[in-house]
Amino acid sequence: MPSTPPRLTVAPTARAQFRTFVVTTITTFLTALLFVKILEWLGAPNVAFMIVGGLGGILWLVLICRLQARIGDQLVAEFRHGYTTLEWKSGGFWVGEGYTGGTGEDWSRWDCRGLWLLDAKTGAVLRGPVPGGDPPGMYPSPHHPGRWELWTGLQWHGHYDRPADHKSHRH
Repeated sequence: MPSTPPRLTVAPTARAQFRTFVVTTITTFLTALLFVKILEWLGAPNVAFMIVGGLGGILWLVLICRLQARIGDQLVAEFRHGYTTLEWKSGGFWVGEGYTGGTGEDWSRWDCRGLWLLDAKTGAVLRGPVPGGDPPGMYPSPHHPGRWELWTGLQWHGHYDRPADHKSHRH
């Protein structure tokens, strides 16, 4: 953890990726509603609604999953520099990855207080790191020796560095 505030080095920031996710989700939903209204206005048969709805739903799901993964990738990149621009409380980003507790819970809990919290636009310090515990980041995995696993600040997430990521940085 840097003793002085780091500079914004990850672009786009995790917060910017999150904003993109929200705007894209809303815009895509409104676009789908517009298509449905156009089909109604044209008097399209029910099969057209099923085709457009099915294909649109699949495309929307793929888009959302990709945008979520980008948020997670940017967060991990920020963690590597000792800061975050997005305080995350619970959830995951990568399809098929994430915490699965003994109760079947699949929402990872996060504690980003061990990192510098920076303003996503200016880089101004919004909060310094709170001492105690390991901050979120990639650490040697207790589950898969020789691999690096994401620690959320509270628990192991089940997200692992890709081999190229592991070679590109030192922890």
